[in-house]
Amino acid sequence: MNRLLSFRPPRIAIVLMAISIGLWFFSPPQTLLYIPYQWIAGVSIVLGFAVMTWAWLQFRKSDTAVCPTSRTSRIVTNGAYKYSQNPMYLGMLIMLTGASFLMGTIPSMFAPIGFFIIIDRVFIPYEEEKLLSAFGNVYSNYQRITRRWL
Repeated sequence: MNRLLSFRPPRIAIVLMAISIGLWFFSPPQTLLYIPYQWIAGVSIVLGFAVMTWAWLQFRKSDTAVCPTSRTSRIVTNGAYKYSQNPMYLGMLIMLTGASFLMGTIPSMFAPIGFFIIIDRVFIPYEEEKLLSAFGNVYSNYQRITRRWL
């Protein structure tokens, strides 16, 4: 098992955002994005939080584990999961992108890019393998119908 799997994705997002803020703070003050991008940033942060919360509530209603490494009792395919296989991750990615737009510099893009790479290459393959072995054709049919991200 990959060592990154021992960390929960929200913590990974927070650490990457802290690194981005550090890079932003210590980088030359060269802002690339101005208004209206700051408005887009605010909307992205709120939208990302809403998507993440909606997906989290679907897991709670279905009484299944939220932690990626926990045993999954059922596949959630309604609500946000009707549109994306990974709406919690998508919501976090949208929030990180909004925060990087708010800072408006190249170093601030470290968090969303790093988060996407870690989630797409480590967490999602692990979860897909786990769900395929547990649910077989039910999960593979869901994969065919619903996109991985959006």
